[in-house]
Amino acid sequence: MRHLKIRSENIYNMYAKRFLLGQALKVKVICRKEYKNPRYSQDGNREMLTVIECVSADGRVIPPMYIYKGTMHWMGWHAGVTSQQEATFAGSKKGWTDQELGLEWIKENFQEYTKDMYIPPN
Repeated sequence: MRHLKIRSENIYNMYAKRFLLGQALKVKVICRKEYKNPRYSQDGNREMLTVIECVSADGRVIPPMYIYKGTMHWMGWHAGVTSQQEATFAGSKKGWTDQELGLEWIKENFQEYTKDMYIPPN
């Protein structure tokens, strides 16, 4: 982005990705044979997990936020997270992000990990 004089270390891409947790039952999809990627629907028996992730144009990664369905989460769910890894965990009614959780991610993750990284343009 030379014409805007924005340095790559000041460019970030943030994305919220949803995952279905649990085992799916067998699924049959009836569609026309020319459809290469038909849409699958879930059986309604699984939980939703949303992950907010962010990376800078120069490759720096901001710690993610994991959003589970519910108002509380059990600490045993995070047993695989080591002390060298960082993440934020939250809960919502459906396991999706919303305005409040998005703002929480900006304050607790993005601002916290980028406040010392800003490099003004020359």
